[in-house]
Amino acid sequence: MSVLNLSPETEQEKIATDNNELASQAKSGASWFYWLAGLSIVNSLIFLFGGNWSFFAGLGVTQIVDAVVFQINESEGVSVVKIIGFVINLFIGGIFLLCGLWANKLQIWAFVAGMILYLLDGLLLLLIGAYLPAAFHAFVLFMIFRGLSAAWQIKANRIPAV
Repeated sequence: MSVLNLSPETEQEKIATDNNELASQAKSGASWFYWLAGLSIVNSLIFLFGGNWSFFAGLGVTQIVDAVVFQINESEGVSVVKIIGFVINLFIGGIFLLCGLWANKLQIWAFVAGMILYLLDGLLLLLIGAYLPAAFHAFVLFMIFRGLSAAWQIKANRIPAV
């Protein structure tokens, strides 16, 4: 008597399922770079237009640029100094945006480079005593690492990404 399996899964179906899960996990990890860039730019826009609050999930280095601009700037409202600081922050955010774009294409180097930069940013936050944002950095680094691991597995198995 043979045992009937009502939902047989072929090896190809299993590989396709694994591929979809790994691709989803890799893209989820890569998408954190977009959040980091976006929230940092929003923080900088808030500062540029005179706001006095920010998301703690943004980049610490852009907040330090804003703090330096605040110390240098002598006028209220938007000024040349604030615009220069904003352009610097756009450049920094752009680096993380590019990491996200390339990581979404499963480029291992983009995950690693972005993680190193974000780790340095977290260490900078620890250095200035911003412990809650630094803890958030650790969480985000873990999530990005999960994406890196999935991308690595896809590359190692030579499974085409979906």
